[in-house]
Amino acid sequence: MILARRRFLTTLTAAASCAAVPALAQRQQRPATFPLFDAPPASHVLTQFDVMAEGLRYRLFLACPRGEAPAEGWPSLWMLDGNAAFSRLEAAQLHAHPGLAVVGIGYPIEAAFDGASRARDYTPVPLEAPMHGRGRDWEFGGQAAFRGRLLGPLARALAERAPLDPARRSLWGHSYGGVFALATLLSEPAAFRAYMAISPTTGFGGGSLFAMEETAPVPDEGQAEVLIMLGDSEHRSGTPAPPNPRPNPETLRMGARLAGRPDLKLQLEVLKGLGHGATFAASFPRSFALAAD
Repeated sequence: MILARRRFLTTLTAAASCAAVPALAQRQQRPATFPLFDAPPASHVLTQFDVMAEGLRYRLFLACPRGEAPAEGWPSLWMLDGNAAFSRLEAAQLHAHPGLAVVGIGYPIEAAFDGASRARDYTPVPLEAPMHGRGRDWEFGGQAAFRGRLLGPLARALAERAPLDPARRSLWGHSYGGVFALATLLSEPAAFRAYMAISPTTGFGGGSLFAMEETAPVPDEGQAEVLIMLGDSEHRSGTPAPPNPRPNPETLRMGARLAGRPDLKLQLEVLKGLGHGATFAASFPRSFALAAD
C-alpha cells in the first residue's frame, strides 16, 4: 500500500510465537528477571542505576559497547518501559549490533511495568477520560514534562556514564510508550533521529494524538525515520478478539496521515498473528537494525 509522496510500507510478516506480555496494569505482575545481567554478552558492558529528576526516581539500564567509541560517540536506542525491555532483551540481539548502545528508561520497581507512572509520563492531555486507569488514582497527560526530564537530567546522567552521539539516538516505545514516541515526533522531531512506535494506543483520550498531529509544525529541514509496527490480532483487554484478524484502524489512519508529511520517512509493518503484548519483543530485530543504521 503506497500513499502519495512518501514511502508507506505495509508488510504482513509471519512471526515466531512470542510469550504474550500481560495486559499492562490490568493483571498482577510477577517480579521481573534479567537474564542478560546474569550472563552478560561479550559485546557490551551492562549497568543499571537510579536517577532523580524533578523529585521523581527513574531506573536507567545501559548496555554500552565495549572498545573505543567513535569520536562523536555511540549511536543509541532508548527504550521506554526499560524494566520490561531489558528483561526481554537477549545477548544475541546485542551481539548482532556491537556498535549500538541500548538504554532502558524504567522505574525503581520489581515488576516489569509501572502502570501509574507510565500513564503519567507517556500520555498527552486526554480529550476524553481514558479507558485505562479507571478506578485507580492515575494521572494522565504528562508527556511534555517527562520529555523535559528525559532530554534533561536523564540524558545528562547517561552522558556521564557513556559517550553517546546525540545526533544518532533513536526512541522506542510500546503501547503508551508508542504514544509517547509519536507525541515526541510531533512535538520535538529533532530530539531523536528515528522513532519506533510499537502497537501505539493511537485512540488514547479521544484522539489526543490526532489533535497533536493536526497542529504539529513541519520542519524546514531534516527527515526523521519513523517505524510503526502493530499486530493484526490486537484488541482491548477484557473484550473478545475480532472474528477476523485486522490491524487497529486508528493506527493505520495515523500512519496514513504521517505518511503525507514531507519531513518524515515512514514504514508501517503489520505483524501477522500477533496480539498487543506479543509485538513488544517481536519488534526488537527491526527496531535495532533501524537504530544501528
